[in-house]
Amino acid sequence: MFRDIVGRKDLIERLISAVHAGRIPHAQLFWGPSGDQKLALAIAYAQYINCQHKIHASDGHDLGGISSDACGKCPSCIKFQKLVHPDLHFIYPNNINGGTIKKDSRSLDYIEEWRQIYLATGGEFSYNEWIEKMGIGNRQALINIRDGRQILQDLSLKSSEAKFRTIVIWLIEKLNIEAASTLLKTLEEPEPQTVFLVLSENPDQVLPTILSRLQLVKVPKVEEDAMTQHLQLSGCSPQEARMISSRSGGSLIDARLLLENNEMRKNFHEAFADWMRICFRLDIAAIQAFSERMSALGREQLKFFFENCLDEIQGSLLTRNQCTQWIRAGEEEKNFWANFSAFVSNQNVHQYYTLFDEAIFLTGRNIYIPALLTNMSLTICRILTDAKKELQRQSTR
Repeated sequence: MFRDIVGRKDLIERLISAVHAGRIPHAQLFWGPSGDQKLALAIAYAQYINCQHKIHASDGHDLGGISSDACGKCPSCIKFQKLVHPDLHFIYPNNINGGTIKKDSRSLDYIEEWRQIYLATGGEFSYNEWIEKMGIGNRQALINIRDGRQILQDLSLKSSEAKFRTIVIWLIEKLNIEAASTLLKTLEEPEPQTVFLVLSENPDQVLPTILSRLQLVKVPKVEEDAMTQHLQLSGCSPQEARMISSRSGGSLIDARLLLENNEMRKNFHEAFADWMRICFRLDIAAIQAFSERMSALGREQLKFFFENCLDEIQGSLLTRNQCTQWIRAGEEEKNFWANFSAFVSNQNVHQYYTLFDEAIFLTGRNIYIPALLTNMSLTICRILTDAKKELQRQSTR
């Protein structure tokens, strides 16, 4: 429901106004960064459109600052909330998993996994988490021609219960060329009482012919104050909520991972410290063992590790520049940064940042992780060696 969306009240009010004015576009593109609740917002919007007993703040309902919302209790709302409404259809990237789905995969083959991950995360999960949920390994997930045909089949059926039939397409940028032609025809000649809610993290990667037929709806990141309040309501202490809100950068996915992985963050600090030590020693055997061990993490956790590495570099740089008032960390981390800061300078910090930023990007792609970690380790060896030489030069002056 709309009141489950964190912040973005202005956007929600615009969607509510469009429904009440009877101006519901047949095809809209909700776009914005990962973790901004596009999927949850789209489903809340579809639920509101079809709710049989909408409720209003003017009638005394506490709706968290919005003017109206779905009731959450009528048969339509209950089915939307469980993602089982017969007039709610989903299309999303998929592929064979080599087990239960050995050929000709389509979105419908993974509908149970889709419902499970949505309900478990509140609709906030990443492309990599979805790949792991499907169990497709390193295969790329795409929206294929069979999904295009599924849309045509869904549209050929009359609406069962809803006033508006809803087609939700998640990550339209993953649409392949074959499926695009089918979807394009459907968007050009829309069926009556049908709403397409299309979601994208990278609208610049969407085919221009598709993009031109969609009304764009920008979904911004969650405001920091709204995120902090949301985390406190979820049980975080005010200090922890502020820390997680600041570190998450407005992404509810990152906030969830930070909450889930508080203990893992401590393990990641130890892993980073070990990594820097073996690179300092140029211990090739230990580097290989480290690469294999970290490769066992899922891609999403590995991305989280690299993001923590960036925090370690930032903490070391702030320590070196005596800006400790900006540091939020435990004593163990502070002590490590005090020692490691000698190897993080204003001159080489961009090398670290470039290395870990690129690793975060590549981890989201179909790259062989052990090779990535080994190559990164060799680059870190070079950076540390250069830093050692600079320290020696300074000591002889």
